[in-house]
Amino acid sequence: MDDADLSQQVEQAIIAAALTNRKPQPVSPDGICIWCEDQPIVANTAFCSAECGVDYHKYHRELRQRNSGD
Repeated sequence: MDDADLSQQVEQAIIAAALTNRKPQPVSPDGICIWCEDQPIVANTAFCSAECGVDYHKYHRELRQRNSGD
């Protein structure tokens, strides 16, 4: 086994660990955007638009940051 094979095994292990540890994506229970709660979602997402997705994630990131400072 040469260095290229070892590097490939390490890379595959890192990717597998990252996929295993990633957080699940939000899901819309009723097909309506989970952020604006007004429009139907785009297929395979929980949001009606990219903007709603960005706003949702930004809000929750800021909320976690505020709560971690307590």
